[in-house]
Amino acid sequence: MSFSAKIVFAYIFVLGLFFTFLVPPLQKPDEHGHFIRSILLSHGKIILTDKDVELPIEKQYYDLIHDPHLNKIPYHPKIKFDPMWYVRSPFADRGAYQLVRESTWGQFMLPASSYIPYAFGIILARFFHLNAYLTFFTGRLTMFLFVFIWTIFLFRKTPSPFKPILLFVFSLPMLIHQITGYNYDSMQYMMGFSLFVLLLNLLQKNTLSLYDLALIAFTFILFFIMKLSFEPMLLLVFLIPNKKIDTVFSRYLKKIGVVLFIILLVYFLSKSTFYLSASRYTHHPKGINPVLQTQYILSHPFDYLQNFTQSSIRLTKFHLQGAIGLFGWLDYSMDWWIYILFIVVGIYIMYTIKLDKKSRIEKWQSFLILGSIFLTYTFMMTIFYLNWKIVGSLIIDGTQGRYFLSLIPFAMFSFIQLKKRVYPLPKSSWFLLLLTFMLYLIVISVISSIHNRYY
Repeated sequence: MSFSAKIVFAYIFVLGLFFTFLVPPLQKPDEHGHFIRSILLSHGKIILTDKDVELPIEKQYYDLIHDPHLNKIPYHPKIKFDPMWYVRSPFADRGAYQLVRESTWGQFMLPASSYIPYAFGIILARFFHLNAYLTFFTGRLTMFLFVFIWTIFLFRKTPSPFKPILLFVFSLPMLIHQITGYNYDSMQYMMGFSLFVLLLNLLQKNTLSLYDLALIAFTFILFFIMKLSFEPMLLLVFLIPNKKIDTVFSRYLKKIGVVLFIILLVYFLSKSTFYLSASRYTHHPKGINPVLQTQYILSHPFDYLQNFTQSSIRLTKFHLQGAIGLFGWLDYSMDWWIYILFIVVGIYIMYTIKLDKKSRIEKWQSFLILGSIFLTYTFMMTIFYLNWKIVGSLIIDGTQGRYFLSLIPFAMFSFIQLKKRVYPLPKSSWFLLLLTFMLYLIVISVISSIHNRYY
């Protein structure tokens, strides 16, 4: 690992610790539900059954989730977090583990696989009888350390020309914010990055074995089951030239057909728990009806296309800011220059990567990647339109920049393939000094924004 990469990973680790412990509990998007899901998984609850409308959880966790002060902070910027909990006893009394019932409607629509590290942290905290606050932070820290080790592993496995892409994406404050909070995005991000690195490595090979094909299928399955709406990325199966799978085209079709069949079969079987829970989740707000909304789109396709285009243009800045860093419940951000810095650095990275012969793909394959990303974006926007907007609404919203983080490496890779000119890298001594200074300023800006928001 180069010295510049070590600097970036040190920055990720330091900023990750601040995001883990400095941001109060329940102050990241939807942490209430994700924390409940993690607690239930720590008790072995994986799928929803008819009688499990309410399930038992420990009283101290229930009290934390329903703490009136914590729940007011996201909606009242002037209300601050009380740091006096630091002086409390780190251990819970017996009464704290008394079981009370908590509503679980909608929680089991979320895949259990995304919460395993959190559940492990909660089990560990329960073993040491830690109080609710420390248990909450233990779950956060467990996921962060797990993902941090995973990122280092992926970085080491990434072919040399593309390592800067991984460093850039891993260093995004929004990504670090997410992997240090309760959500199902963290595992989805990492499976997306794992798929990216796997495809890069397979492109370097002359031929692919059955093991390689099985690994492709397994990675795609894990990527898809973590979160709905990324299914169009399955088109990336065709990114690998057919001759690498089999020189005879008919045999290639059979092998790739088997791979696709396995992916789709296991995907639908694993998603059965989601569809089971979704079929019982009928608490849609007034005026929202996915079936009628679908009928509206089919009967007014051009109106929806216009609506989609206008909404996408309107959301461009919001999505871009959200992918780089829009924290909490979208209520605080960083200094404006950090956003410009990341955009400039991202573009600069794409123009400094020099491709070797093995790393090049055909132009149509680059457009295949971009097309897959666009279809994924379209699918996601449509899902939000169906499930969150009143029938016939002229506005599509609800999507956020953080949803698209796992797609950034693929987009950068395709643009690198399409570019014609390569700019030289700066001298290492000046580069390291500038890199260290920039990352230091980013950390200071983020810490300042967290402190101003909560303390």
